[in-house]
Amino acid sequence: MRKNMIDRKARNKLAEEIRHFVECFMDNFEFDDAIFELETEDRGVNAIYDEMWLTYDDLQRHKLKGKWALNENQLVVIKRAIVFLKSDFEYRWPKWPLYYKTLRPIIWLLSLGKATKRLDEHFNGYGNLEVWPFYSSEEYEKALQHPRYMANTHNTALQPTSGRDVRPSSAELGVIS
Repeated sequence: MRKNMIDRKARNKLAEEIRHFVECFMDNFEFDDAIFELETEDRGVNAIYDEMWLTYDDLQRHKLKGKWALNENQLVVIKRAIVFLKSDFEYRWPKWPLYYKTLRPIIWLLSLGKATKRLDEHFNGYGNLEVWPFYSSEEYEKALQHPRYMANTHNTALQPTSGRDVRPSSAELGVIS
């Protein structure tokens, strides 16, 4: 029998810390400290943590505002990640082989991205990258129908939408100019 790979405690912790970080209630060092000791077997938590690391500089203290503000695409992915963390869907994306993760930059350079595009598709299986970390549009739509987080809250900056996502204003994110 397969072990359940959803770690509710770790997912809740990461979702809350991401929300605080994105809404500028904490800076990048505080965010890193808050989630540094988060150890889990839940692949979804680990994958989202890895992606969050790409949103900030780990050498200079800052909040996600001004030159550090998230762009619209990053914010859309973060909204989806929070919805995923609050869902009961397992992370179904396949693991990339270590050799490919290591050699991917070289393969990309040698093929000008053509080979890596095909290999990425191969290693990603049949998942829909447009709804990552969900594996399918159906999973994402189902999670949006029954949100467990950010529903009816006073701050709507991170509430998910099923349509075109619009970047919230600084005021909506709780940023005081």
